[in-house]
Formats: sequence, structure tokens, C-alpha cells
Amino acid sequence: MLETLRERLLSVQQDFTSGLKTLSDKSREAKVKSKPRYEDTWAALHRRAKDCASAGELVDSEVVMLSAHWEKKKTSLVELQEQLQQLPALIADLESMTANLTHLEASFEEVENNLLHLEDLCGQCELERCKHMQSQQLENYKKNKRKELETFKAELDAEHAQKVLEMEHTQQMKLKERQKFFEEAFQQDMEQYLSTGYLQIAERRGDP
Repeated sequence: MLETLRERLLSVQQDFTSGLKTLSDKSREAKVKSKPRYEDTWAALHRRAKDCASAGELVDSEVVMLSAHWEKKKTSLVELQEQLQQLPALIADLESMTANLTHLEASFEEVENNLLHLEDLCGQCELERCKHMQSQQLENYKKNKRKELETFKAELDAEHAQKVLEMEHTQQMKLKERQKFFEEAFQQDMEQYLSTGYLQIAERRGDP
């Protein structure tokens, strides 16, 4: 495209130079030639000048288009240059992010290890809690059994005391009956003795 533009510029320059030369030559010849020929030459020069003006306008429009095109290219190149200038900072940010990711990875591993340790501690706490609960249940069972044994012992003691009282009462009743029997026998003996003058003890040896 630039080569075509240069060729057209050269062509316009040559045509303009040739037109000026021809105009100068024709001016000199106009003095010696007739008026009709001068008018024809002037018309030809006028047409050539119009052609040069049209070619110049075409070249100008192409130059404007080319300038706009290269202005866009320049803007793109400036943006690219700015982006290239930002590459070191971007690379530094990426390196910082990589270092942060490495640090985060190490932190994640530490957290994971701490979580595993916490899980072990929770397991140990749960085991200790179960042991404590079982120990508490065993202690409560022992207390309940001791209470049951104490209650059973108290019941046995009360029953034994009741039986002892009953036995003592029975024994006392027997003693009272025996005493009453002996008193009645003694009374009979006394009455017999007083009435007859002797005792019949041998006859009651088989009695209580």
C-alpha cells in the first residue's frame, strides 16, 4: 500500500512538473503563435491541472485513510507497549501468588494435622467419658447394692429381733405357765399336807 502511494505521489509530481514546464513553454510560444492555438493549449493545461487536482484529492483521501489506519496501529502498539510494561508487575504478582499458595498449602497441611490431632483428642475424651460413665454406673450399682444389703440386713435384724422377742415371750409364757403349775401344785401339796399331814410328791414327778 505504501509503495502504491509513493508511485502515485511521484506520478503527480511528474505531472505537475511537466505541466509547469509545458505551461512555460506554451507561454513563450504564445507570443509567436496565433490566438486559437493558445486557447487549445490553455484548455489542455486546464484539463491536466484538473486531472492533477483529482489525483491529489485521491492521494489525500488515501493518505487520510492510511494515517487513520496507522493511528489505530499506533494506538494498539501503545496499548501493547503499556501491557508489556505491566508484565514485570504481573509476573511479580504471579510469583507472590505462587508463594502465597505454597504458604497456604503448608498452612492447610498444618490445619489438617491439627484436625487429626483434635480428632484423636476427641476420641480419647470420648473414651475417658465412657470410662467415667461406666465407673459412675459401677459406683452407683455398688451404692445401690450396699443400700440393698443394709436394708436386707436391717430387715434380717428386725426379723431376728422379732423372733427373739417372740421366743422370749414364748419362754416367759412357758415360765409363767410352769410357775403357775408349780404354784398350783405347791398349793395342792400344802393343802394336802395340811389336811393329811404328808405330801404326795412322787405321784406328780411325771408332770411338768
